[in-house]
Amino acid sequence: MPFSERNQLRNHFVLGFVPFGGCFDDFIKPFIEEMKQLEEGKIMDIQGNKSLVIASIGDITADLPQGNDMAGVKRHGATRGCRTCNATKDSWTANNLDLLLISRYKHLADKQFEEISAAPMITRCKEIATEHGLQLQPPILDYLRWERHLQSPQDVYHATAGKVLRLLKMTIESFTLEGKSAFLANWKTFEYPRTWHKLPNPISHIDSFMMSDCLQLAMIFPFILNRFLKHHHFKQSELTKLQHRMGISRNDSATNLWIRCWSVVARTMVTVFKGSFTEDDYVELRECLDNERKLLSQMFEEFECLLNLHINFHLILHAKNYATLLNTSVGMKEMIHRIFKNIVPRTNLKDVSLDLLRRYNTLFALRYLMDGGTDFQSSKSSSGFMSISQHLKRLMSDWFIAKDKKVNVMNDGNEDVNEGINN
Repeated sequence: MPFSERNQLRNHFVLGFVPFGGCFDDFIKPFIEEMKQLEEGKIMDIQGNKSLVIASIGDITADLPQGNDMAGVKRHGATRGCRTCNATKDSWTANNLDLLLISRYKHLADKQFEEISAAPMITRCKEIATEHGLQLQPPILDYLRWERHLQSPQDVYHATAGKVLRLLKMTIESFTLEGKSAFLANWKTFEYPRTWHKLPNPISHIDSFMMSDCLQLAMIFPFILNRFLKHHHFKQSELTKLQHRMGISRNDSATNLWIRCWSVVARTMVTVFKGSFTEDDYVELRECLDNERKLLSQMFEEFECLLNLHINFHLILHAKNYATLLNTSVGMKEMIHRIFKNIVPRTNLKDVSLDLLRRYNTLFALRYLMDGGTDFQSSKSSSGFMSISQHLKRLMSDWFIAKDKKVNVMNDGNEDVNEGINN
C-alpha cells in the first residue's frame, strides 16, 4: 500500500487496548497464536475464491522504552540500553564506535538468553542479564519468526522530537528577559505556512507542546533566530559555558554557533522525514545525522551520552532496510493514541478498553456510511447501509457500558433522527 494511503486513519486498525498497568504478554497471546497459524499458511475464502494466505510480522514500531521491552532488551537507563547495539551508556555519542563489532545479533542474543536461563540462582541470572543488557526472559514475540533486533527499528519520530524539545528548552532558558521578548515578537510576526495550526506560546507553554508542535517550531526556529539574535540576548553565563566547551573567545561567535546548531537540526529533520530516498539521499542522510550528533554533543553537556542522539548511528541502517524512516515511524500511531486519550475522560470508566473499541467501531461504521456503503477494498457493496439517517440512533445509542433503554434494531429507521442524536 502506498505511503499516502497508509498514512490515513482509515487504514489503521486497532486490535485492542492494553489497560494501564496491564500485562502486554497476556494481551498479545491471542494475536501470537493466530499469527503462528498464518506463518504456516491458512486457506481462506477471499471474494469467493479459496486462497492460501501466509503472513508474518514485518516490523514492530514503538517508543524507546516499549520497543526495548518487545526486543527483550533492558530499558535505556541500563548500561547497555540500546536494542540495536551493545554500546555502553558512557560511549553512546562517541565518534569511535565500531557498529559492525558491537551490533546486537540474534544468534548471539539467543546464546546469551540460554546462559541466563541456565544460571543456577536468580542472583546470577540478573548479573548475566545486566552484563549483556538483556531482560531475564526472551520477548513473547520470539514465538514468531522474526529477527528481534532488525525488525524493531528505532523510531525517528520520538527520537527527533525528544532532541528538539530538549534543545528548545535549553535555548529558551539561555535567553535573558530581553531575549525572550525579542524572540516572542519575531515569532508572532513570522510567516507560517497556511496549512499549519497555530502553535502555543513557546515561552509560557513549552511544557504543553506536543511532539508535532516541537517539530513544526524547529523548522522555523533558525529563521527566527537569524532575524533578531544578538549576544546580549543570551545570559552571559550561558555564553561563557559555550565558549569554554568550543574553545572560542568572542560572544558573536558563540551566538552564531547557536544559529548554526539550529540550522543543522532543521536540515537533519528535513532529511530524516523524506518520503523517498535515492542513493545520494542516503549519503546526505548519513552526513546530516553525523553532523548533528557531533555538534550537539560537542556544544552541550546535556546531549553527551543521550540515547536520542545515539540513535543517529542506527537510523541510516533502518532507512536502508525499510526504504525510508517514515515507514517505521509512529507519527500516525501517536495521533491515534492522542485521539483515544482525549476520549477516555468522556467514558464512564467502567470498562475503558471495551468502551473505546465500541466507539472506534462506531466511527468506522460512520465512515463506511459516509462512503456510500461501499468498501474500496471489496468488490461488493452493502445496499442495507446506503441511508445514514436511518441508522444513526442505533449507532450512537450504545457508546458505553451503562444501563439504557433498548433500541429496536428493526424499527430504528422510523425513529426520529434528532431524538436519537440527543439521546
